[in-house]
Amino acid sequence: MVHRVSGNRVYAVNLHTVPVEDLTKEGAKNVKVQYLIDERHGSDHFALRLYKVEKGGHTPLDQHEYEHQVYVLSGRGFLRETEQNRSVPRELGEGDAIFVPSNSVHQFTNEHDEPFVFLCVKGNPKLYHTELASNTSGTPSEDSSRDYC
Repeated sequence: MVHRVSGNRVYAVNLHTVPVEDLTKEGAKNVKVQYLIDERHGSDHFALRLYKVEKGGHTPLDQHEYEHQVYVLSGRGFLRETEQNRSVPRELGEGDAIFVPSNSVHQFTNEHDEPFVFLCVKGNPKLYHTELASNTSGTPSEDSSRDYC
């Protein structure tokens, strides 16, 4: 169990100490995720995740208000996006950085033999909803950090 960090403390974590989990969001296939930094660690504005998409896998076809940024660490894959009501794949590889704006339809897929591994920084949905942002309880549930995966 992770306890929320309070105050102005710096939080550091090593990738090898964070559990690897199946991405259970509907529409995901053969995707592992590590929840590195989020609200539980004192980060109220952004979350940092590591995704590993295996061969034949994909993230859900998604669209949401919050934006995110992605950096490809290894492997190759595709970013499926929608332009003028048609699906457009964009090939991605190691070293690529991607910005996914608010409400952009997107999906990451892997058709290659090696895993497609990337970091993702996401804005907290609370930043986009005034009624959520006004909740000042400071005690998110254990699962609230996964609400915007």
